[in-house]
Amino acid sequence: MSSIIGISVILSVIQSILFWNHKTGISVLIFTTLSILGLFYVLNKNGKIKNKKYMLFAVPIILLSSTYFIYNNTFFKSINGIIILFLTLIMCIYLTKEKLKLPQFMYNILAQVMGALECIDDVIKSIKIPKIKNQNKDAENLKKVGKSILITIPVVLVVLILLISADEIFANMFDGVIELVQNLWSGEGIYLFILRIIVIIILFFIIAGFLTNLVKQNTMFNEEDEKNEEVSSIKIENTTINTMLTILNIIYLIFCTIQFTNLFTHVASSSNFDYASYARQGFFQLMFVSFINFTIIFISNIGKRRKYTKSMGLLMMLFTIIIIISAFYRMNLYEQAFGYTYLRLFVYFILATELLLSIPIILYIIGKNIDLLKTGIIIGTTMYLILNFINIDNLIARKNIDRYLEDPKNIELDLSYLIQKTNTDAIPQIARLEYAQDQDISQRVKTYLKEQKENLESKKTTWQEFNLSILNAKNELNIRK
Repeated sequence: MSSIIGISVILSVIQSILFWNHKTGISVLIFTTLSILGLFYVLNKNGKIKNKKYMLFAVPIILLSSTYFIYNNTFFKSINGIIILFLTLIMCIYLTKEKLKLPQFMYNILAQVMGALECIDDVIKSIKIPKIKNQNKDAENLKKVGKSILITIPVVLVVLILLISADEIFANMFDGVIELVQNLWSGEGIYLFILRIIVIIILFFIIAGFLTNLVKQNTMFNEEDEKNEEVSSIKIENTTINTMLTILNIIYLIFCTIQFTNLFTHVASSSNFDYASYARQGFFQLMFVSFINFTIIFISNIGKRRKYTKSMGLLMMLFTIIIIISAFYRMNLYEQAFGYTYLRLFVYFILATELLLSIPIILYIIGKNIDLLKTGIIIGTTMYLILNFINIDNLIARKNIDRYLEDPKNIELDLSYLIQKTNTDAIPQIARLEYAQDQDISQRVKTYLKEQKENLESKKTTWQEFNLSILNAKNELNIRK
């Protein structure tokens, strides 16, 4: 328990140093790395790591945390924290569980959160001050220490004040300390200091409770999930499954026929075609239909099933792939007409992810020993990492500007979108339009670059906020007149 308390104290204090009153940057990578190392240390010391190979989950977690200082994308900064936390919970499940069935997965995710709260009481009990045998002697020693501190502090402060006033270079070394003391002396400073201490204490108990929950044997996270064993055996009659699959496949056959006869052959030639509504409709259609299909296929193939059931499952997968291709084609038409945006690129990645997921699902249907949950997590995490590291702001700006420069007279450029929706990652691409033929675009870009330069130069950043994208943008803007 002492190791849990020690690591929890260290991490709660470090997070305050890294994040309090600071924007995110390299601090996220530092804290995430230290947290994972602390987690591995506690689990290993208590003999709770049952599957060491799943320590590899730390790789995508650390890679995602590194995006906070490599790129400067507002969307991913807001969502990656949640993804990092979720992947950490998944890693803990696979590290500490010998076997895991799909119906138990979400239960274990919830159990980690609830179990952490359950264990806060154990943390409180473990840090109670033990009874002292020689109370009189210890009380006397405590008085001596207190008296020494009370005498020493004023003397040290007087000496420091004299030295600071005597030497300017020496005084500069204590600028930060002097400013801190001045801020703390004000009423607002005291309030913020107390609030900061409260945040540290709360985070300490959360971290300590989470780690305690992982190593204890009698919490809901570590109990043998007898109820879940019963839930995992989903039994549905073959007749019900076959009827559902047959009816759905007939519906999908009609739908896919419409796709071939209308979308793939007539859409491109229709001048009255509404790209936007059709593309969005196709996307949401894909989301709902594919999720329903994947769920039905999984349930329909639990246990031993007849060849007819498997054949219907494979046919449903074929229709699902056609639906995915249909949505991809619609989005491609939309992108050709209006250019690239976040939503359109996200759609492409979702479609590509679902196509990749179709492979293990097909193997699962034909009887291969595939862990769909684990495979799905790996594919989903990999695709999400790719999405993070393609530098999406830069990509959107580059694709739209390339598209415009190829035919500036006939293709419109949504410069407002690029300026308002992208961040410093896109500055090198937007700067290409500084001397565009269109004087309006050229002037707007020059104004934008000037404002960005003034904005970046006016902001003082700390080492915790260090960001490569901002540094590169400053360098790009500084070399321009």
